[in-house]
Amino acid sequence: MFDYEEETQAEFEVISSSTEEGYSITDVKYESPFNGQVSAFLLIPDKGGPFPAVIFMHPSQGNRKTYLREAQMFATKGYISLLIETPYFERYGGQVFDERKAFIKRVESLADIQKYIQTIMDIRRGVTLLCKLSIVDEERIAFIGHGFGAALGGVISGIDSRIKTFVLISGYGQVSEWQLTSEYPMAAIIRSFLPTERFEYFISSLRKLDAINFVKNAAPASILFQFATNDEFIERDHSVTFFAAASSPKKIIWYDTDHLFTNCESALVDRQKWLSEHFWLQDDILSKESMKN
Repeated sequence: MFDYEEETQAEFEVISSSTEEGYSITDVKYESPFNGQVSAFLLIPDKGGPFPAVIFMHPSQGNRKTYLREAQMFATKGYISLLIETPYFERYGGQVFDERKAFIKRVESLADIQKYIQTIMDIRRGVTLLCKLSIVDEERIAFIGHGFGAALGGVISGIDSRIKTFVLISGYGQVSEWQLTSEYPMAAIIRSFLPTERFEYFISSLRKLDAINFVKNAAPASILFQFATNDEFIERDHSVTFFAAASSPKKIIWYDTDHLFTNCESALVDRQKWLSEHFWLQDDILSKESMKN
């Protein structure tokens, strides 16, 4: 399912670049293993190396800018960051369609299991391109994903040993169950307008991709689970099931916040501590002053 022919000549295409104090931000694109191009930001510290690298995958409500502020903080502490954007997460809830055919076509697109698989492979291609950079320490690669991004990270944890540690925020351990029960617009639209046979095929295919089927094989990679006590999309039982399914080493932390971790700076600090502990960078804990800037 996740096999593909890796292109030896694949590389980042630079669209534009800017320099900040201590690091650079580059707007890049790269070829998807399936079809089209992937947009991303690549942040690289100015001096030193080889550096640990972090791959960020945003939630369905966001885009590659969602974790840019955090990646900038990481860059000042000696981390390379790759912030990937995927069209699979486009928001359709408020979109107006002139024709019913266009609407049905968009619903079909949302329920295209191949796009889900492609997003996973796009992330893996990003790992490959990072590993080709001489300034990346291949033994210190991490993944931070939020929401559906965390669900994808759960899958990747069981199939890609190049990533040494994962941080999964408000993760969906069973996306198939979420699609069956959630009132979130994307899920409700698929449930309401997709023909019964097509919907059943979608759910049966999605069950095979549920993160709980893969996180059990994550070891020796470690996983930090960050969950919200007031999550409006994920029930606590589902969160606990996701954590229980994962192999060790693992850790779970609960935060008094919502699904998007609004104004939850303590979660950011915990992510930084987690990476520091696993990558032996004991002096790079984010200070409260750096978070205010």
